[in-house]
Amino acid sequence: MMDAHTVMNPESSLSLADKSQGSNHTHFMGIEGAGMFALAELFRQRGEIVTGCDVAPGENSEQLRSAGVEISGKHDTSHLSDATSVVVSSAVPWGTKEIQEALTRGIPVIKRAEALGQCVNHGQVLAVSGTHGKTTTTAMVTEILDIAGMNPTGVAGGHVFSWGGNFLMGGDLYVVEADEYDRSFLELQPNIAIVTNIEPDHLDCYHHFDEVISAFIQFLESLPPEGTAVVCADDRVASSVVHGLQVQKISYGLSPGSELRATEVRQIDGGVEFSLLERGINCGSFKINSLGLHNLLNSLAAVASSRSLGVSWESIREGLNSFGGVKRRFETIGFHKDILVIDDYAHHPSEVLATLTAAKTAYPSRRLVAAFQPHLFSRTRDFATDFGESLCVADEIWVTDVFASREDPIEGVTGELITCHIEKLGRMVRYTADMNELPGQLIEFLEPSDLFMTLGAGSIRQVSEEVELLLRERYSSE
Repeated sequence: MMDAHTVMNPESSLSLADKSQGSNHTHFMGIEGAGMFALAELFRQRGEIVTGCDVAPGENSEQLRSAGVEISGKHDTSHLSDATSVVVSSAVPWGTKEIQEALTRGIPVIKRAEALGQCVNHGQVLAVSGTHGKTTTTAMVTEILDIAGMNPTGVAGGHVFSWGGNFLMGGDLYVVEADEYDRSFLELQPNIAIVTNIEPDHLDCYHHFDEVISAFIQFLESLPPEGTAVVCADDRVASSVVHGLQVQKISYGLSPGSELRATEVRQIDGGVEFSLLERGINCGSFKINSLGLHNLLNSLAAVASSRSLGVSWESIREGLNSFGGVKRRFETIGFHKDILVIDDYAHHPSEVLATLTAAKTAYPSRRLVAAFQPHLFSRTRDFATDFGESLCVADEIWVTDVFASREDPIEGVTGELITCHIEKLGRMVRYTADMNELPGQLIEFLEPSDLFMTLGAGSIRQVSEEVELLLRERYSSE
């Protein structure tokens, strides 16, 4: 039996460029998703007709509308009238009438990953994979290569501030996120492949961690003989998957023996300073304007892959200095009455731990108040204990109910699974199932000198924005 994500149209492997002798019109279902939005932008800027639909339109839809793209807030078979292909997000149920009607009409229905592969595989592909850090690393690499004059096309899974979105149009050197979910990255044919780290995740589509590791090995095996694998030496599993691989390998990290190694690491106001050794040779001092050792490692991945393309140290230094960050990655939302409000996308236990640790390191004198929204029922079920331990880095902990995203509820799985584990560790935690009630509760709880942080991949950002608004209204007269 085919799973729910299987494309059942035999024409789905047809090259997008060959769909029609006339104008190509691609309809994107779930166009609001970060990856879908970037792909739609790639199609649009190549001159194709693009339309889209999403049951939860937002900022991405508005940006496309302002560029003249027709976006609908619902799924409907009428969207197919002139379509020559349909690209589908993994968040859209396969039984949706719009998809089934397209299949009936013989319109190619293509998963987003396959469409991305068909678009970029004709060029030189630098693919950024890993459980964490893909978006930031993708943006950093693109920034460096752009400054080096290499005219990269960047496709990221988050809003990059300097791009004004998820997509940067360039030439046939593509820097793209390589997402392991649903084995999507296997649609890519990279020339350079980064592996930032490998941890258990997406266990809704992988039966166990060994399958995750096998998928990464298969991804790396798609490199050509002259290709390059860039892997983090500090991550045991990532380091292991390149064993036996007959390509050039570059290791990076803080560990002795890394071909590209950061030393003399210093946390500074708003970022990290460090020295770099390349194969034991000191290449000077560098700085990133992002907090945390996890972002330092992301920058090392960007540097290592750039060096494999022959980029100079001057361009690398300028690129790291000029990188302005990614939306929802330790993003400052506001600062009122000495209360700092920050939002972050962290949605895996390791990400939560890294982000909260970075916050404590950067602001040691502030009380750290964290509000976490679990993302996906399966991830909450699988990692409730780990989430509890990671959240205990914060001084005060608030937890909401689960953001379902693409999943149906799982019986017995709510945000309270995490709060139970926090309480077992002897810590106090506040649980608010209805996230709409959270801003009002927090505004009465927060005090001057607090650092308030929202974490999660769902809709939790609206809490930080609402809290910031309430703080502004409360203290505007002072």
